[in-house]
Amino acid sequence: MNLPEGARGQFVAVALLLIVAIVAMKLIALPLWDLYHETGDDIFDMRQDISRYRLQLAELPALEQLAERLRRDDPLAPVSFSGDNAALAAAELQQRLQDAAKKNGVKVISLRTLPPESDGPLERIAVEARMQAEIVGLRNMLFELETGVPYMFLDQLNIRARSVRRRQTTIETLEVRLQLSGMRGGGVRPARTGAQR
Repeated sequence: MNLPEGARGQFVAVALLLIVAIVAMKLIALPLWDLYHETGDDIFDMRQDISRYRLQLAELPALEQLAERLRRDDPLAPVSFSGDNAALAAAELQQRLQDAAKKNGVKVISLRTLPPESDGPLERIAVEARMQAEIVGLRNMLFELETGVPYMFLDQLNIRARSVRRRQTTIETLEVRLQLSGMRGGGVRPARTGAQR
């Protein structure tokens, strides 16, 4: 194969040199350039992450103190029933219902504890009761139960009027069936952060 000579040969040589330079640029220089910029971006992102992690590490002692305080001082204690288990908490709920009934002249006929139900970090305890009462005593008892601390909730209420005749007067009494519930904080514990010590 003969290569052209003269100006035409120089032109072909320059063209071939440019083609080799362009191919080298496409296959070697541009990928290296892109890799260099990607590495620079990765380094910048890592520095940002390191700064964020340092800020979070600086907050760690305060967060650990807060978690320890929450473990020590249960924030739900004022509004939930205590007791090492659901049975003791249900007994406390029953006692509060009986005390409120006695205080307001309501007669408790029967009382039973319902099985506890889990509700997130809390446990719902409930009692079911049958009672006889006059309207004013029932109203006062329900008000006392629903506004007291720890919180109690009236889940079901069924009232039937019943006339009782005593000597010469007729007394209106109410037959009441109710379901009263409260929450037991099962020792809410925040999740541990970082490595276990």
